[in-house]
Amino acid sequence: MIFVYILSGLIVLFLIAEYIVARYFFKLAIVPHPFDFETAAKDPNADRDFTADLEMLHTAQAYLKDRSPEPVTLVSRDGLDLQAVYYHAEAPKGITVIMMHGYNHTGIGQFGYYCMFYLKHGCDVLLTDQRACGKSGGKYITFGVRESEDCADWCYRVNEQFKPEHIILHGISLGGATVMMALSEQLPDNVRGVVEDCGFTSPYEELRHNVEQMKIPPFLVMPATDLYCRLKAGYGFKDKSSLDGIKANKRPLLVIHGDSDDFVPTEMGRRVYEAADCEKELILTENTAHADSFKNHGGQCEDACLRLVTKATGVDVTGV
Repeated sequence: MIFVYILSGLIVLFLIAEYIVARYFFKLAIVPHPFDFETAAKDPNADRDFTADLEMLHTAQAYLKDRSPEPVTLVSRDGLDLQAVYYHAEAPKGITVIMMHGYNHTGIGQFGYYCMFYLKHGCDVLLTDQRACGKSGGKYITFGVRESEDCADWCYRVNEQFKPEHIILHGISLGGATVMMALSEQLPDNVRGVVEDCGFTSPYEELRHNVEQMKIPPFLVMPATDLYCRLKAGYGFKDKSSLDGIKANKRPLLVIHGDSDDFVPTEMGRRVYEAADCEKELILTENTAHADSFKNHGGQCEDACLRLVTKATGVDVTGV
């Protein structure tokens, strides 16, 4: 009888500990923690130098401030008010690039420089704020599970309001996973190609990797956190996979990944590329950490993006 009491007590203690762990990691990963380069560049305790990122952002802001962006709104399938801005190129070529930013960022904050680049090459741009980020509604980040639905719906919204001949999807990090998972959705016929920069293979594998990076056994964290997330945020880490979207895709694909990425491991980029059965190109940028490819190797990445857009649409965008 004493053994039963002891065992029962240990089980209760274990369940309490699992609840505490799940709640902690949910708040750490799923609840938004807004990031901006202005603050990060001034932080003496930052884990890297964000000066170059901030300079790129300021350059983009100076270019974009007189571009008169149009606000665009969307109500998500689960009732969230999502926000984006639409920029028109001076010499439009009938192409709109829909840009999905990364974890805890905003459209203008992370994609301002990319937006400027595409506009100069005749592509209109929709800069979205992903759910729970920037000006968009939502309490939780869903690691592409719901964001991919939003991405598909943004395609239809752009077609309804702006009627481009071609749409290109471009995402970075979480946004890269978002556009890949969106390929499993029913997309408009004029979605022609995909640029995914350092996106993860699945929410489960990405979260597991980061738990392992913290030197914590995943079996102590993942099941409880997944259950907590299902109860609190309405989704699970295995609900969607980027690889499933890639395998279903027949559109031209560009995969960009830093060869020194330890946040979303470089191996994930290789696996995405290998899983694709379409016209595809892989750019592994040298000596580059997570989401830094465009900053460190701008010319290489720009040329690759222009090749992808030209190949996917049949429209030459290589000139300025």
